[in-house]
Amino acid sequence: MENILNTAFRSLPPLLLAGLGGMITARVGLLNLGLEGMMLVGAFTAVIVNYFTGSAFAGLLAAILVCSIMGLVFAVFYLKFKVDNIIISVAFNMFAVAITQYLLGVLFGTSGAFASDRIRKLPEVAIPFLDQVPVLRALNSLSIVFWLALIITAVMSFVINRTTWGLHIRATGLNDNAVNTAGVNATRVRYICVILSGSLCGMAGAYLSTGYLAMFTNNMTAGRGYLGNIASIIGNRTAGGALAGSLLFSFTEGITMKIQTFGFPSQLIQLVPYLAAFAVVIASACRKRSRRRAKA
Repeated sequence: MENILNTAFRSLPPLLLAGLGGMITARVGLLNLGLEGMMLVGAFTAVIVNYFTGSAFAGLLAAILVCSIMGLVFAVFYLKFKVDNIIISVAFNMFAVAITQYLLGVLFGTSGAFASDRIRKLPEVAIPFLDQVPVLRALNSLSIVFWLALIITAVMSFVINRTTWGLHIRATGLNDNAVNTAGVNATRVRYICVILSGSLCGMAGAYLSTGYLAMFTNNMTAGRGYLGNIASIIGNRTAGGALAGSLLFSFTEGITMKIQTFGFPSQLIQLVPYLAAFAVVIASACRKRSRRRAKA
């Protein structure tokens, strides 16, 4: 059980950070499916900067910066040039796959994967007394990004639900005219939220390549950006709900790791998280439909 919990907790940060990124843009009326591409670019950036500087934190900060810029570009296309957000998302995801594969070959003369002794992993937080507590010892020696993700979740929940700025975010997703009438620029609120979404994806990608692993592989995000969006949806677009949805998928991943020890085909096992996501989306849709019928 503790092994499953530990694997689930180690799998949680990228799902949770992507879920928060999807949640904050959904709050202002934008479905951002480009989280996957932003995460992948973040993972690549973190490895490259880490390799050349020897600093895991430099790689993390660089990933956040680059993906924040990607968020800004996304916002410009969507808000200024009025490009459909689905088209932008697909373009971002395709661009991320292509540019990372290309630069991997240009910079290191390799394809598929890149690893080096010069890549430093993000530090882990040791909590000595947890070693003596059954079950809770699974929380020991987790990456610092795990704890940062939990703190960010709490802060975002407080800001959105308890502050004036959070009220602006919630109102922007409901009625732009009301927000503008109140003297708040709804477009600026959207810009900030999309940029914040990019920065969260940058942190998620950096964790994958320099926290969870210490290497980069092509398409290493493996659909986590989409799962994060689904976690946000089933969590009713709240920070706490995104955490709950992300925990569901991370525990599913932990269970699949355990199942592998019984000799099941790996291709079948890799489908489990996506089947779980599919089942949850269907259950959520059925629940909403039943509620509408009850109200009618």
